Amino acid sequence: MARQIRIEFAGAFYHVMSRGNNGHKIFFGQKGQESFMKVLDEACQRTGWIVHAYVLMGNHYHLLIETPEPNLVAGMKWLQGTYTQRVNRWMKRKGHLFQGRYKAQVVNADPMQSRYFQTVCDYIHLNPSRARMIGKGKQWETLKEYPWSSLPYYCKWETNRPKWLAVNKLLSTYSFKDNAVGRETYLKFLEAKGAETGKSYRELSRGWCLGDGNFKQKMLDKAELVLAKNKRESNSGSIQRDHAEGEASKLMLGSLMTLGIDSSDLPKMNKSAPEKKMIAALLANRTLASTQWIAEQLHMGHRSTVSQAKKWAKETKEGQERYNQLKSKLDDSQFTD
Repeated sequence: MARQIRIEFAGAFYHVMSRGNNGHKIFFGQKGQESFMKVLDEACQRTGWIVHAYVLMGNHYHLLIETPEPNLVAGMKWLQGTYTQRVNRWMKRKGHLFQGRYKAQVVNADPMQSRYFQTVCDYIHLNPSRARMIGKGKQWETLKEYPWSSLPYYCKWETNRPKWLAVNKLLSTYSFKDNAVGRETYLKFLEAKGAETGKSYRELSRGWCLGDGNFKQKMLDKAELVLAKNKRESNSGSIQRDHAEGEASKLMLGSLMTLGIDSSDLPKMNKSAPEKKMIAALLANRTLASTQWIAEQLHMGHRSTVSQAKKWAKETKEGQERYNQLKSKLDDSQFTD
């Protein structure tokens, strides 16, 4: 069976879903869910993703992601790969965690046809209710109480939400404001819908695209362009690599300027100089650039030196202090995005 092509473009919206291998659990309780949220936070920092809705269930998860850059494939590879590695290390297990490829359904998020975007968000937020996990006598009596969903954040002030979570787009499609009244109105609207099903929800369980005929044709045109190039990397490899390296180059330039180092001095410096390790750790943590590319740009020799730099910045007192100082300076400068 042919693998479904991944359509990537700047500003795309995707309903992403992935299940555990053979239907098994992927979170293993609160620690697993907390770990996944941390990995999602890191992934959004690396990719620039905007999340409009999410829910974590026992053996699967749903996300509605907006990609300002065409980097779904690279980001998802990092997200699921990193989470799997951390779970395997924590649970002392081996092998695959997720079942096959994740599903990524392109969603029409045009404000003039908001029902598609609304359908996905509401479907995601109502997952615990449809799974009969919500109600009197249950662990969570209301949808708002279910902690592994974006819905509780929709009910909070903006300052209490993750930076990568956006609520305004959905609320505005319903003409609700991001204030106490608007948030409460949306919550009551969802609770009234409860565990309802319908044609629009069934459309989410199959197909690669959610939108009207014109939108689907546009997506087909994009798919044909990818197929015409007949290259595996046409829309996900070379473009993603170029973007990741471009973002890393800007961050490296800002770091060098902050530290008062000229790029021409890098070849003369020790491969494991603290300044190089600080920058290497930052690039590895904040971008999708490969460790090989980072090692080459900083003249650090083998890519394993970058992995060692990350460990140094995370686990040693000197590394933590130097890394945090550089990160703080960059976050206060024009080089932070």
